[in-house]
Amino acid sequence: MGVAKRSVKKRQTAPTTAAGLITYFEEEVGGIKIRPEAIVLIAVGLIAAVIIAHVSLPVP
Repeated sequence: MGVAKRSVKKRQTAPTTAAGLITYFEEEVGGIKIRPEAIVLIAVGLIAAVIIAHVSLPVP
C-alpha cells in the first residue's frame, strides 16, 4: 500500500498577529513629514523653556 502524497500549495501569508501592522505601515498617507530628531529637539526645547520659566518667574 502506497502512501498518497497530497500536494501542498505554498501561500505567502503574514502571521495573524502581524497582518494589521504590515497593512498599516504599507499605507502612504499625505500630511506633514517631520523627522524623529526634530520631534525630540522640540520636546527638549519645550522642557527647557518650562524649567527656565519655573525658575526665573516668581509665583505670586
